[in-house]
Amino acid sequence: MAYALTRNTGNGTLATYTIGFTYRSTDDVKVYVGGVLQTITTHYTFPSSSQITFGTPPANGTAIIFRRNTSQTSRLVDYAAGSVLKESDLDTDSIQSFNMSQEAIDTANDSITKSDSTNQWDATSLRVTNVANPTSDQDAATKHYLENTWLSSTDKTAITTVNSNLTAINAVNNNQSDIDTNATNITAIQNASANATKAQNYATETDSTVTGTTDDSAKSWATGGTSTYSMRSAGKGAAKEWATYTTGTANGSEYSAKEYAVGAQRRGQADGGSAKDWATYTSGTVDNAGYSAKYWAQQAEASKTEFSNVYHGALSSDPTQDPDGSALEAGDLYFNTSTSKLKYYNGSSWANIEATDTSSFATKGVAIAMAIAL
Repeated sequence: MAYALTRNTGNGTLATYTIGFTYRSTDDVKVYVGGVLQTITTHYTFPSSSQITFGTPPANGTAIIFRRNTSQTSRLVDYAAGSVLKESDLDTDSIQSFNMSQEAIDTANDSITKSDSTNQWDATSLRVTNVANPTSDQDAATKHYLENTWLSSTDKTAITTVNSNLTAINAVNNNQSDIDTNATNITAIQNASANATKAQNYATETDSTVTGTTDDSAKSWATGGTSTYSMRSAGKGAAKEWATYTTGTANGSEYSAKEYAVGAQRRGQADGGSAKDWATYTSGTVDNAGYSAKYWAQQAEASKTEFSNVYHGALSSDPTQDPDGSALEAGDLYFNTSTSKLKYYNGSSWANIEATDTSSFATKGVAIAMAIAL
C-alpha cells in the first residue's frame, strides 16, 4: 500500500487523474510523466484538491506518477522560548513529520528488498534500469552489455537462429529417448544410405556383378544381364534364359527348356533333337541316328502307296494299268470278282493263282526216307 504515491498509465485520451493521498500544499506534489518532472500550470493544473488535469493527455502506455515530497531540509515550525504554543503550529509540525514518515515508507517499499520466503533480493517482477556495465565476476550484467559487448554479432545471429528453431529444439528434447537410441546405432544409421544402395544393387544391377561383390543381382538371375554383361556362363544362367534362350546355351553347356521343346541347335547331334524335331523334322536324322515320328509316318504312307500299286484290289476284269496310272509290272495282283480267283500279272498277261491239293503228297517221314534212299 502506498501512502504518498499514486501510479497511473496514460492511454492517449484521458487527461484528468485522481490523487490518492493528502498533502499540505500543491508545492509538495511532484508530477512525473515518463520519468520527467512536470511543471504546474505549464503541464498540469489542480481542478480540485484530489485531481490533476494535464494540458495534453499523456501518451498511451506512458508511466504517470504523483508523489508527495514534503520538505526534509526546512522545518515548517520553529519553536521559540517564551512563545505561545498554538494547536496549528503543533499540527503543522506533526503533519510534516507524519508525511515525511509516509514518504519514507513509500520510498522503502519502492526499493529492492529481500524476499521473506527466499532471503534473496526481489525486484517484484519489475525491470532494473540505469545499471552500469559490470567489471567484476559477480556484477549484474545489463541487456545492453550482453547484446553489444559480451555477445558478438555472430553469437547474436546464432541465438536468433536458435530462437527461430525453438519448436524444433523442444521437439528434440521431447524425443530424447529416440535420439539416444539413434546415437547408439549411429554407425548403422551412417551406413544406411550405402546399405540401401547395396540393397538396390542386389535387386536390380544387371551391367555387372553387384558392385563390390562377386554376386549377381536378383534381376540378373531372373532376366539376364545387359548387352555388356552376360549371365550365360558356367554356373549361372538366368531364369528367363533357362526358359526361352534358343541361340546358344543358357550357362555355357546346357540348353534352355524352349530349346529342348522347339529349338534346332541340337538337331543331328548325338542325343540331340528337340521335342518338336522328334515330332516333325523330316530332312534328316534328329540325333544323327533316329528319325522323327512324321518321317516314319511319311515312310509308312509311301509304303502304302507302293503296295497299292502292287495289289489292285477287287476288280471284275483284268486291269490295264497300275492304280497310279503307271504301266503294269510283273508281280501285280488283283482279285477277280467275276471268277472269284486271285490273279497275278506275269509280265505279259494275267494268270490265275491256283491252290495245289497236297493230300496225296508223301508224308514228312516218307519224304525223308526216300531222300535218304536216293
